[in-house]
Amino acid sequence: MRIPDTSTDVRAALGRWTSAAEQALQLGVAWAEAVWIRWRVRARQGQRTGDYRDRISVATWLLVLGLGASLLIQFPSITISFWALGSPISLPLTDTIWASIFLAVMAAAGTESVIQVHPRVAERRRPRIATWPFWALPMAIMVISAVLLSVAPTPFLQVLGLMLSGLLLGVAFFALYATVERRPGFRRARIVLDALAYGAALLLFLFVYQTRTRSLLSGTLVAMTAMLLAIEILRTTSDRPDAALRYGGIIGLILGQVTWALNYWLLPGLTGSLLLLLIFYLLVGIAQQDMLDRLNRRVLLEFGLFAAIALVLIILVGPGFSL
Repeated sequence: MRIPDTSTDVRAALGRWTSAAEQALQLGVAWAEAVWIRWRVRARQGQRTGDYRDRISVATWLLVLGLGASLLIQFPSITISFWALGSPISLPLTDTIWASIFLAVMAAAGTESVIQVHPRVAERRRPRIATWPFWALPMAIMVISAVLLSVAPTPFLQVLGLMLSGLLLGVAFFALYATVERRPGFRRARIVLDALAYGAALLLFLFVYQTRTRSLLSGTLVAMTAMLLAIEILRTTSDRPDAALRYGGIIGLILGQVTWALNYWLLPGLTGSLLLLLIFYLLVGIAQQDMLDRLNRRVLLEFGLFAAIALVLIILVGPGFSL
């Protein structure tokens, strides 16, 4: 009768247990590393999220503070005189203009600081995103706010204007951040930005057109305004910023020429601004369709029909409009 070798069985069992323990230890280490990496990623994402919200808050409060300071600080007025096209031109630089320029530069810097912390921009992934098209809308909001607050009749309206300006700036910053990449919420943010851009275009056209300054100045200001806001609306239509810049320049040039022509037509400021806004809307819409390769005869017919209806409404409702 053969006696079993218990020592050999024990060694085999210990070997199996040791191998199983080593495998369990390796699995545990791998799991711990995966949990650690996932936690670090979430922590970084949360840090970035908090970072951009903090930057939006700081940029908004600084701009509102600058708006409030512009009501208290009096800048020296300077008149620049020069000759252009054979006639003298005087360009007064009032405290409102100085404040508008300063606040517009601050708005561009604040927008840049917000966009730079977006993961798509901060990680320098290819293709790189041009951040300068994001500046236009906050700059327009600050210029409008500076002009409106300077003519507000009471301190209560000035405080109310400061609060509204801060709210619009905050909304614009959040919407701009949401449109850096096409993620959930992109379409809602794009609708908000389009509404703000067209509203800003109408107000800026009204400010410039009702001054009745020389066409060389008013046409140039309208052209610059139209170009910047068109770039804002068109920047998400294509991944090529040069295309948005090219179409924005064409739209601005056309609007400047239209302003030059309208200055010879005695129209109230609101009516002229509505006409400029209608042309701006049509040109931006046609540019969008062309950038998407959807421009055809049917689309042009739809835009022409819309333009005819809008023009009839302006003729019937627009104050002081006469053929």
